[in-house]
Amino acid sequence: MEKASTKLHHYIFRLLVSLSATMLIACSSGPAEKPVAESFSSPARLLDQGIYNYNNNNYADAIDKFEKALLQYRSIDNQPGIANSCLNLATAYMAINNNHIAAQYLVRADSIIKQSSLDGLNEHLSLLKSSLAINEGLYHHAVQELDEVLDSDDTTIKLAALKNRTTIAFLRSDNDRIQWLEKYRVLQEQDPGNHLSHSARILRFEADASDDKEQRVSLLANSLAISQALANRTAIAATLTQWASLDRDENRFQDAEDKYLRALFIRHQLGDVKSSLSILEQLLLVYTETDDEKAVPTGDWINRLENNNLSSWDALILDLDNYPKY
Repeated sequence: MEKASTKLHHYIFRLLVSLSATMLIACSSGPAEKPVAESFSSPARLLDQGIYNYNNNNYADAIDKFEKALLQYRSIDNQPGIANSCLNLATAYMAINNNHIAAQYLVRADSIIKQSSLDGLNEHLSLLKSSLAINEGLYHHAVQELDEVLDSDDTTIKLAALKNRTTIAFLRSDNDRIQWLEKYRVLQEQDPGNHLSHSARILRFEADASDDKEQRVSLLANSLAISQALANRTAIAATLTQWASLDRDENRFQDAEDKYLRALFIRHQLGDVKSSLSILEQLLLVYTETDDEKAVPTGDWINRLENNNLSSWDALILDLDNYPKY
């Protein structure tokens, strides 16, 4: 699943960095001591670099910077900095569907937030917990976490919570899924210019809810255009995958293959093994239906990823991509 939104993550990261900045001001109020100032400013700079990489979908580099920030904050026993770094790491790992490691960082962040009474981070923690629960199919638990933030006074947080709650309703085919979508849409429309990623997600929900085939295509095309303009890779891949499934259902197998391969390339570039496996399984359905010889290498890659054999991960696209080989 498109696991919490890019806008939300950006907001969370900016807030965490602002907390670090506040801490810097407090620590520099006494006599100038360069080693102490550096102890605080260095991990804050690493968090900022991690944010930059995350927002450019460079998740491996973002994780590297957040891990370095965590080590530096631990070296001075700075509990807010440690909690912030753990939340950032959980967010980055969820972006590539590495939910096991993300869960470990959330457990650590939860413990520190409680022990150090960092109440200002509770809503962000609940949002990330709900996203992780959605990724793992624990929808009841996700709903419980969202109860803490659906009435938030912060519009950005509330939008993210409504997105997650709507996601759950659609995944479970709940009778009230349209009502949740309407709540999500109404809040987003209050300030659409600053929440374009939510606009794209709402269009995808609307496509899922529509019975009109032409309308579904139009909605997905509009959603894709927004995500492409934002260079939001995870959203682009998710939209292409949803559209490809529609093409497959309508026996537009060549169009379906094209979109699946485009989505697969993005997920592979992001290092998202779980989503890549899901796309491969859907591609196999296309190749089996069309008696395409590419079913053989596709099935082989499915077996490798299911058995966590990633030794030749880089060769996946070389085997299946339809671009010229040099």
